[in-house]
Amino acid sequence: MVALYPHGAGSFSLLITDDDKSCRDSLREILELKGYTTYLASCGREAIKIARSEELHVLILDAHLPDYSGLETFNIIKKEISISIPCIFISGDISKELQINLINANAYTLIPKPINVNIFRDSVEQVIEKYYWK
Repeated sequence: MVALYPHGAGSFSLLITDDDKSCRDSLREILELKGYTTYLASCGREAIKIARSEELHVLILDAHLPDYSGLETFNIIKKEISISIPCIFISGDISKELQINLINANAYTLIPKPINVNIFRDSVEQVIEKYYWK
């Protein structure tokens, strides 16, 4: 395998969007320990603003945000900025309808809250391998 980004995890930027500050901070800590660059947003509008100004490789979006939903935020970013950016969704309320909508939007995965750290870390590593390693 040849990496498109041969310099390791630090070459990848991830955007964590959740209205729960402690959740954002916890996920940032997990990712930064692995060497990833992280950006934080508390709502969909902030996420879109960051996506417009920074090169991002993976989105991590709470499905339920105070302004736009996570799905609306994902769709705006795909339409306006990067159609192929992968997205990991997180949610404490996982309905069948949400699952179907995320599948239809081509989301990478949905992780339930409370978040299992190992599942989260593995999902991030898998999405980067799938989208950025050739």
